[in-house]
Amino acid sequence: MTRTRRLIRNIWSMLPRSPRRKLFVGMSSLGLRPSPDPGVAAPPVTVAGVFRSASGLGESARLNLDALQQSGIACGALDLSHTFLGSQELPAQPVSAAAAGPGTLILHVSGPFIPYALRSIGKPVTRGKRIIGVWHWELPRLPADWLTGCRHVHEVWTPSQFVADAVRQDFQGPVRVIPHGVGLPENIDPSSWKAMTENRFLVVTHFNMASGFERKNPLAAIAAFRQAFADDHEVCLIIKMLNAPAWPEGERRLRAAIGEASNIKLLTHLMSRSEIFSLLAAADTVISLHRAEGFGLLAVEAMLLGKPVIATDWSATREFLNPQNSCPVACTLVPAVDPQGNYHFPDQLWASPDIEDAARWLRRLREDPELRVQLGSRARMDARQFSLGSYHTHLRRALLI
Repeated sequence: MTRTRRLIRNIWSMLPRSPRRKLFVGMSSLGLRPSPDPGVAAPPVTVAGVFRSASGLGESARLNLDALQQSGIACGALDLSHTFLGSQELPAQPVSAAAAGPGTLILHVSGPFIPYALRSIGKPVTRGKRIIGVWHWELPRLPADWLTGCRHVHEVWTPSQFVADAVRQDFQGPVRVIPHGVGLPENIDPSSWKAMTENRFLVVTHFNMASGFERKNPLAAIAAFRQAFADDHEVCLIIKMLNAPAWPEGERRLRAAIGEASNIKLLTHLMSRSEIFSLLAAADTVISLHRAEGFGLLAVEAMLLGKPVIATDWSATREFLNPQNSCPVACTLVPAVDPQGNYHFPDQLWASPDIEDAARWLRRLREDPELRVQLGSRARMDARQFSLGSYHTHLRRALLI
């Protein structure tokens, strides 16, 4: 990133979030006309997204591109990480160039920022293509500024029925549910984590501060763990946090909640995919007391490794987590109030998980190794719906191949 671009980013980030977002969306869409619908989604395919961002959107774009390449579908890529849309925590990877002319453009970009993405990509690439938005949203209704995106895409793909139901209320075009395909990386080695935690009963959670501190709700995981085990040194909770600078107040609240608890460890350094999976493989259980999820990647990754997942029984994770393969946590629905601002929509509802119920699950899993094996085995079996092979089938069907 050039010094000038970095300076512009810094000045932009100092503006209040709400007016900054409105200004950004409004300016991006000025004079931009939707492309005529070519009517068919077909190769060659261009995948555009924040490939270097260690976020859900970044992972979505990477998974999509990998699947297309492995399927032998003609495709190229456009990395938008250098724009205002993304960050650049991960190293750059060589990708084939995007093709001009007819074909399909798959945008892994949130609805409000579709016009900006289209301007950044440029007409030579966008002209004549069927434009598909891959959208993730974690509340029952799209915000008003997503309507801009609805006017500039021909089709929307969502990773869950939960998101599709939200999109269909405002988007008149085709909406397809295409769950992410998740493969296990090579070199998964839980031994170092087992050694570090001295083979104690290990609970793991991780979240990205930029994805919403209140939505990911790590404070609930801490509260449930403390209620279940207090200062018991035969157990350990590891919290993996990414992008703490996205909301310093969130990190302050997280560290305050941990306090002097020596059986809770907070990790903030960037980890490779293999390292993340090695940590999950070392866990006895994975916990996600989220308020809302549009997919639930952490839960799926844990399932693939045969781990029982303790998760809030609401939103997209409810589509694949059940009492036979996991530990659903009871919840009540409350107004979506978010001090960080990402999901502050008090007219909509999200979940407040029952801390006592989560604590009961933690104690039960610790006391019953056979239950852990039983739930984990079923979880691994049920996670086959998120295999790369299943994802390839979804893509070929959507692209009429």
